[in-house]
Amino acid sequence: MKRAIYTALVIAAFFSFSAFNLENSLVPQDEILSGGPPKDGIPAILKPNFIKASEANFLKPDDRVIGVRINGEARAYPIKILNLHEAVNDTLSGQPFVVTF
Repeated sequence: MKRAIYTALVIAAFFSFSAFNLENSLVPQDEILSGGPPKDGIPAILKPNFIKASEANFLKPDDRVIGVRINGEARAYPIKILNLHEAVNDTLSGQPFVVTF
């Protein structure tokens, strides 16, 4: 039964109730709750700010980053920041791109 409740919560978090049939659900529809922020509830970083790696005191040596290098220019996007935003729009060497997590 716990697995059915968890599955229903996960499904409810990603789909509206009208997207699938709940007639045979083990969990009553009124007990299925949203599992996170609404659509567009996690803001993207549209104008990222950067600091030198030596100044990134909030990072530990084993913290993970997503690295991007274009035409010899490089940037690092810390996972601990991406956990809060999930997307960064940026431009490097004149090339626009998005980092998603």
